[in-house]
Amino acid sequence: MAGRRAQWRLAAAKAAVQGKTTVTLFGKSGDITAWLNPEQLKDPKKTLAELEKITKLSTKAILPPAEPIPPKDTEYKPEGDVCFIIANGESRRNFDLNKLKGKGYIVGMNVLPVVEDFWPDMLVSVDIATVKWLSERDVPARLEHWSYPRGGVKDPRIKRIAKDWGWSSGPTATRIALEYKRFKTLYILGMDFFGITADGTVDEKKGNKLNNMYKGKERYRKANSDRTYFGNWMNQMNTNTSNHPNAKFYHVVLENQRSPNKLAQKTNWIDINYSIFEEHLQKMPKRAS
Repeated sequence: MAGRRAQWRLAAAKAAVQGKTTVTLFGKSGDITAWLNPEQLKDPKKTLAELEKITKLSTKAILPPAEPIPPKDTEYKPEGDVCFIIANGESRRNFDLNKLKGKGYIVGMNVLPVVEDFWPDMLVSVDIATVKWLSERDVPARLEHWSYPRGGVKDPRIKRIAKDWGWSSGPTATRIALEYKRFKTLYILGMDFFGITADGTVDEKKGNKLNNMYKGKERYRKANSDRTYFGNWMNQMNTNTSNHPNAKFYHVVLENQRSPNKLAQKTNWIDINYSIFEEHLQKMPKRAS
């Protein structure tokens, strides 16, 4: 993928072809003149074609050949107790979370219990405003609620991570499950990384719209918002897999969905579809209360 500056110039050229004066990318907007000079704006179609050609050439020159994805064992072979990490990507929209009850330890994040009325064993939220919002609704009284040791959070019921890693909610929840709860078998639902297309498909290249179960709701961006940059989540999850090579990360995805290649190359990161996940659930013993 081209660098951010090149992507901005390309996006500005596309906006100019459409007759726009502003460009939006990575959740930010600006005047196209910040990225294109007057000469380029005289013929935006020609400029766009030239930039697309340059981008393709630079991408081919810079990117090394993609490493092969190793074969993965998708059979049910847990080590110890099972942990479910529930992120909020739309790939899990049609899955009934109640099927997880009694099968393993459940970790949710952010507004899950309030909006969906599904109460996990543990909730993780790192945004101070969201933590306050949840505290005002007495959520920490009903479950184990974790966050970073940040001064803006005053509720004594919130459990604090010893150090502020500065990570997003999903990777943070996963790291807590690994390092505080000591789980070695994790099933990750709704961690889609990529945006979605108009028909709801999760896609790295074509998915340009916000992928979140709660878009349009209180504390979330509008439903028609552009996708969120996923690179930080991917790198943080990559750190989790590298630091815990003996843990298994079962990434539950839709049939036409794939993980970022950087994670797919990890031997302990295993994509499974919902059919295989259902088979795993059926084999899981009932968890002792």
